[in-house]
Amino acid sequence: MSNPIEALKNYNINNKDIEKLRSIGITNIQSLYMTSRKNILQIKGFTEKKISNIFNEANKIEEYSLFQKGSDCMNQRCNNIPRISTGSKNLDNILEGGFEPNSLTEIIGEKDSNILDFVHILCINALKKDSNNKVIFMDLDKKFDKDKLLFFAKGMKENGKKCLEKIWLFDDIDFYDEIIENLNEIFESNDTKECSLIIIDSLIVLFKKLFKEAMTKNTQINNDIEKKIDIESKLGQVLIKLKRISLLYNIPIIITRIINNDNDLNEQYDIIKSDPNIELILNYECKTRLKFKKIKNDKIKCVILNSPMIPEKDCKFLITEKGIIDC
Repeated sequence: MSNPIEALKNYNINNKDIEKLRSIGITNIQSLYMTSRKNILQIKGFTEKKISNIFNEANKIEEYSLFQKGSDCMNQRCNNIPRISTGSKNLDNILEGGFEPNSLTEIIGEKDSNILDFVHILCINALKKDSNNKVIFMDLDKKFDKDKLLFFAKGMKENGKKCLEKIWLFDDIDFYDEIIENLNEIFESNDTKECSLIIIDSLIVLFKKLFKEAMTKNTQINNDIEKKIDIESKLGQVLIKLKRISLLYNIPIIITRIINNDNDLNEQYDIIKSDPNIELILNYECKTRLKFKKIKNDKIKCVILNSPMIPEKDCKFLITEKGIIDC
C-alpha cells in the first residue's frame, strides 16, 4: 500500500504544498507518480524547481522507476494479489483463486441468474477474509437487501450485524454528476485503503436513465448521434475513475449487469441495443467479464467471456443459505 502524501512532511515539504496536492486528488505517493508534472504545474505557486524537489523527496519514501524487468513485474504481481474467494472451489479455480484486485470485473446475466444473491454473499466473504476491512456497495439499482445479507450471514455462521456495520452503502445515486462526485470522494479518502471490495449494482441502470432522458427530453444536444456520444463519454469517465481507485488502493471492483430476456427485446430504451458501442466500452475497460446463466436444478453456470490472464472456461455452482458452493 502506498504511503500517504502527508509523509512528505518528514522531508521538508510544507503543509500548504501538501494540501494543494490533495486538492487535485493526490492522496498518496503512488498517486503523485501517476499525475503528470504538467498538471501539477497548474497549481498556484508551484514551479518546475518545486515539483522536482517534491518528486526527489517522494522517491526517498517510495522508489520510483520507469523501467522494470518483466520477471520482477510478474513476481510482484503474483505476490501482491489478495483475491476474494467466492466460496466455490470450482469457481475459484477458473478465476485462478478468486476475484482479482487492481481490475474491473463485470458479471452479466438474466434476472433469474441470482447475481444479486451472489454479490451479497461476496460481501460477507470479503469481510470474512479480513474483519478489519470494509466493503463499498454502490446500490444504483436500489436492490441491496439487509435481510438477505443477514439470512446468508446466518447460514454461513458469520455475524450479520457486524457485516452490515462494515458495508458502506451508497444508495442515493440517481444522476451522473452524483456518481462522479461520490467516486471522487472515494478516490481522495484515506478510509478507502481499508476497503477490500467495491460492488457497483448495477452501473448500466444509471446510463439507461440517462439515455431515456436524452431521447425523450428536448436537450441542448440536437441529434441522436451526439446524444449517444455524450453518454458513451460519460460511461468511459466513470469506468476510468473506477480503474484508478482499483489500481491505487489494490481493490477488486465488481460491476453487475442484468441482460434482457427474450421477452424484453422490444424494450424502447434499451441502451445496449440502441448503442452497441456501450457494449464495446464495457468490454474494453473491464479486465474480466463473466456471464451467469441459470440451468437445471437451480444450478448457475459461469462462463468466462474474456480475460487477458484467464483462459475461457466455465463451471457450475449453487447459491444456498450457506453461501456459494460446488455442485
